[in-house]
Amino acid sequence: MALDREWDINESEADAEPASDSLEPGADTGERDGSKGTPGERDGAETAGNEPGAASAASSPADGEEDTKLVQKRTKRARRKELLDLIQRKNTMLLALSKELNKTKEDLVIKEDRLLRMAAEFENYKKRTRREWELLQKNANADLIKEIIWGIDNFDRAFANLGGAENHIQEGIRLIHSGLMDVLKKAGLMEIEAQDQKFDAQYHEAVGEIESDIEEGHVAQVIQRGYTLHNQILRPARVLVSKKRG
Repeated sequence: MALDREWDINESEADAEPASDSLEPGADTGERDGSKGTPGERDGAETAGNEPGAASAASSPADGEEDTKLVQKRTKRARRKELLDLIQRKNTMLLALSKELNKTKEDLVIKEDRLLRMAAEFENYKKRTRREWELLQKNANADLIKEIIWGIDNFDRAFANLGGAENHIQEGIRLIHSGLMDVLKKAGLMEIEAQDQKFDAQYHEAVGEIESDIEEGHVAQVIQRGYTLHNQILRPARVLVSKKRG
């Protein structure tokens, strides 16, 4: 029985040797079990455990909380910086928009002033054009009426030569003359008062003097009637001016 036991032990040792041979060079069983190995190896392992890298790897929960708080602080600072940058950009944009708004207001004031000036100029143009058109119409009427009043002069001459006798023909002619004068008066024609009036070179044209009982310097006789058109002299009255009897 003793021999059998010895063989078992030897066989067990023989069987255990291949396991040690299978380890890589430099490897030690102490790496799998920290309690095993030589005292020097265990001391080296403990020394390695005290190094900074090992301490950080095996940090306590309090260190983890501090790291989390540090990360949160950094995140808050980054967000605060982003917010400040955003506010700065917004302020820059608002300042630019404010400047643009002020410039737009100035442009509107300038354009409004120009528009008012143009409106005033256009209104003056309309008034001036209206006056010119009215004057043109008056001048056109004046040329026409000048031709007409020569025919009226013939009526006056005919009345002067008819004598005192009145008949239906003379009455008809006088009605024609009166109707024509009414039309011309509506067009703005007015006869210049001259008989017995003080001579006025603006309205009267003296063709000579005559002795009469009328006050000297006054119109003694009307040779040709004068007319105004819209208060403008169309033709002065041709007259004889009174003088003292010799």
